[in-house]
Amino acid sequence: MAKKIGYTANSKKQINLSQVLVVTPPRRIPVDVGKWRSEMKSAEHGYRAGYYDLIDDLTLDAVLASIVDKRIMAITNSIIKFTKDKKEVDQMNEFIDTPEFEFLLKEIMLTKFYGKTVIELFWDKGKFMPYSIPRKHLNTKLKVILKRIYDTEGVSYLEDDWLLNLGSDTDLGIFNRTAVYAIFKRNGAADYGQFCELFGIPQLVGLYDPEDDNGRQEMEEAFKKRGSGGSMTMSKNADVKTLGTDATGNGMVHDKFLRWCDEQLLIAVLGQTMTTQNGSSLSQSKTHAETEDDINQSDRRFVQRILNQDLLPRLEKRGYPVNGGKFEFEEKGENLTAEQQLKIAETVDDRTESGVNEDYWFEKFNLPKGKGKKVDPADPKEPEPADPKKKKKVEKKEVKELAWYKKAFSFFANAPRWK
Repeated sequence: MAKKIGYTANSKKQINLSQVLVVTPPRRIPVDVGKWRSEMKSAEHGYRAGYYDLIDDLTLDAVLASIVDKRIMAITNSIIKFTKDKKEVDQMNEFIDTPEFEFLLKEIMLTKFYGKTVIELFWDKGKFMPYSIPRKHLNTKLKVILKRIYDTEGVSYLEDDWLLNLGSDTDLGIFNRTAVYAIFKRNGAADYGQFCELFGIPQLVGLYDPEDDNGRQEMEEAFKKRGSGGSMTMSKNADVKTLGTDATGNGMVHDKFLRWCDEQLLIAVLGQTMTTQNGSSLSQSKTHAETEDDINQSDRRFVQRILNQDLLPRLEKRGYPVNGGKFEFEEKGENLTAEQQLKIAETVDDRTESGVNEDYWFEKFNLPKGKGKKVDPADPKEPEPADPKKKKKVEKKEVKELAWYKKAFSFFANAPRWK
């Protein structure tokens, strides 16, 4: 029967695995494709210590590290809330707004990259302190946590109330797809560095007078004091020719190869290249941005399912007010410019009776609020409404001023007429 590790056998005191495991630093050894394939085969049989050492070494690559951070930040920078009966729970929002919860989100996301994560849910004096088990200590064949990475038996990570068992025991994660390109890039960069050392510094040729006995010796001493730059000393009558291809052409080959490796890393992690590199057109850049948005949306769904299906039952046992509630990410809308937002707000303000709250204009566009508009006394006042009595008098006056022939026409207006 598998041993439970959340609590000791004779007490209800929880064990902190960080104080039990014997954690060793990673091995830093030269890596090549053959080494990667060898460690990958061992990991597929459950022994992952060497594989994760190799992966952690390759993630020192600046491009790979930055694009992984980009996907993780798309989760940690998103607004997540806990709702119950369509209302937010203040206690749980305080739980969300902590460094420990952000650490939990990061480790959940890293499951996609490493393939496997086991997190211990630990509380120290009532404070939530999640601990990610070092992945080198996981034996996915035996399904146990090893005290030492070379042990042959350990403690089961299955069906434990205080362990989040995430990922598949057969999955090696996204890093397994990026490993070969990171290796190519590292070794290719070493070759490029050697190329620059040999051909990047101009080589100097010192010509001395063969009849001068001390000329050669003086020239050699001068070049030695110059430093590491390439140089040679010869007689004026000697001749040196350059063999091989042009150095500039060779340099372009190295540069293109390193750029190709970076592009493959970007495609493997972000699904495209134009949100981190210059795009050839605006339409293509928008298409690539939509691809990245789809990946980020998938990541949010992945994290949300783990929080609701795996974390919530454990929080409820711990006494958190989560029964009937759920974690959810706020849906990300379309990115609008300030000018577009202003036009929408003006339209809503014109077409609705209630209008837009005045505070919105100042808060949304980060504008200082004034003390109220002042009316200039010199401005003309609005005309007062006309008095109906005065209007009648004016009409009578106009009637008196009618010409005599108009009066006569008005008098005979209803008289019979002959054709």
